Amino acid sequence: MKNLTISKTSIRTFENLYSLNDLHFASGNDPKHRPNQFIRLDQTQELIKEIEYENSDAQICASHKSLRTGINKGTWACEELALAYATWISPKFHLVVLRAFIAMHKGEVKQQQLALPEPEKKHTFEFTEYELQQLAWLWFAFKRGVGTFQHVHKAFETLGSNISGQIYGQAYEYLSVLRSSNQILNRITKEFEADPMSNWRVLKHLRNFDPKAVKIDF
Repeated sequence: MKNLTISKTSIRTFENLYSLNDLHFASGNDPKHRPNQFIRLDQTQELIKEIEYENSDAQICASHKSLRTGINKGTWACEELALAYATWISPKFHLVVLRAFIAMHKGEVKQQQLALPEPEKKHTFEFTEYELQQLAWLWFAFKRGVGTFQHVHKAFETLGSNISGQIYGQAYEYLSVLRSSNQILNRITKEFEADPMSNWRVLKHLRNFDPKAVKIDF
């Protein structure tokens, strides 16, 4: 839970409950506004019943606790009861406490937003048609390399070659790169035709590639 501060008084928390004694002190410490008197009120008891009824199906802590001994001695209440207590003291104090809770929750949301990963940066580049063709052919050469390694791996393994492990890595560990680069190149070359009479004939291989394939032809 985030720390709550009212009129420069830090409001302690215990088991997701707020200290009504600290709120009492922040309000001016008037004896007639002691937390135990608020808890005894019929209206407060009705509110407690409603809160606990709503939470009866969930594993949520009690709406309030009154401890007579120990370091956590005092009256502790959930946020709804704490706000009701502030209302009982005075409209002005209720407004102060309400605004403090709102500010606290905004801070929690902001922290959650800060914790979210930043959107991936996008970059804009200009390529000539020839450069795009070279990228497509580079992918095709990569694909053939993966397919070749897959084809010869079993033979090297059968021979007991000490490089069979490296060949296996080349054959299967880069499949995800082969698939993702295929998607990228398909996207940036979609305006071109697969012309069999030009360097764009490579697009036939690019567009016929099965991204779900594990065995790659060469």
